[in-house]
Amino acid sequence: MIRHTLSFRFADEVDAATRERTLDALRGFPAHYPDMQNFSLGENISTRDRTFTHTMAIDFASEAELVAYLESDSHESFVREQWRPVIGSQAITSFEYTPRPQADAGRSSAVSTRPHGPFGMEFARIEVPDLQEAIDFLQYHVGLQLEQHTDEYAYLRADIEHHSIELISAPHRTDGVTTAVGYSVESEDVLEQLQKNVVDAGYEVLALQERQQQFCDSGFAVKDPNGLIVELFTEFQEYAEAPHVEIRPLDLVHPFLVTPKYTETVDFYRDVLKFVPSDHIVGSTTFLRAEDRYHHSLAVSLNRGSDEFFVAHLCFAMKSLDHVMRMRARALYKGAPIASDIVNHSASTSIAFYMHDTRFGPRFELCDRHRVFTPEEHETHRARKMTADPRNIDVWRPAADDWGRF
Repeated sequence: MIRHTLSFRFADEVDAATRERTLDALRGFPAHYPDMQNFSLGENISTRDRTFTHTMAIDFASEAELVAYLESDSHESFVREQWRPVIGSQAITSFEYTPRPQADAGRSSAVSTRPHGPFGMEFARIEVPDLQEAIDFLQYHVGLQLEQHTDEYAYLRADIEHHSIELISAPHRTDGVTTAVGYSVESEDVLEQLQKNVVDAGYEVLALQERQQQFCDSGFAVKDPNGLIVELFTEFQEYAEAPHVEIRPLDLVHPFLVTPKYTETVDFYRDVLKFVPSDHIVGSTTFLRAEDRYHHSLAVSLNRGSDEFFVAHLCFAMKSLDHVMRMRARALYKGAPIASDIVNHSASTSIAFYMHDTRFGPRFELCDRHRVFTPEEHETHRARKMTADPRNIDVWRPAADDWGRF
């Protein structure tokens, strides 16, 4: 946005009636110049500087709109015929800024004029060879609560959202496989625009899974460049209370995708689904955020070793570092495989550990202190380009060649 300000003082000889007519003419500007936004005009109340008696402030969406206003015939006529004869002194400034309208509590927050993406991750759908074993693992080692269970599927939740994990019985599989991820969308308008983006980009719009349709108002699905199903929907159903589980996750934060189609995948999520890049590890990983403002609600990493695509891990945010460590103690006590022990993530600032049993699908990351951007940071943060160094993944790594735990 461009803010244009005009501070001025009337000439001493100008009478009160003329001054008021001039101020009235200024107050009528928004009706004559529709590109103006946030018009304000007021008398100077400063006790420190009385150089000018009044200031007018106007916003424009672009510099071109400001110039069009200043160079318009009507504006030049007003300045020549009504303004200059009555003004003793003036000062004009124009500057670019990030809009920050007043919030309820007297604080300010950024206004977004960009197209919005999904709000946040809600669930992952995982096909597993043994449904009951997967349920037991997720209940004890991740802290989820089982809500619905048949011989074919199961729903488990972390907080009030209907489910965080949907398990599908797939006895023909040896290992668990993540087949879909689900993201809520903040409004029907955003959902409609995302669907249009999908169509315009040449992707096929698919129906939501039949059971998923009953848990939301509306939505659609699309396959990403790797064939992973992404379901997008509004008004995901909730429970009145969180599970009465002593140690449980508060939120499902993100999936981490590993793909040989790195550039194509990043382009899909950034340009089509409108996720916002938070940071890059050059040549290997991009972290993308959604409207819930987690540092990343999705991560995409290049698979250099093969042509295989897979969901490497799902991240759950815990209530505290103490809860992370208690779940780690459970894993050690029961002998659950810890795939990567305590990591202090450089980009997202979270501290986490990872469990991985291939029968249950991806790694499960339990973390604390995952960075959440402020509303202003969400609109203004510049994605960093970090060199491919293990210390840019885990700040507790001692050296640039210490890739041992990855």
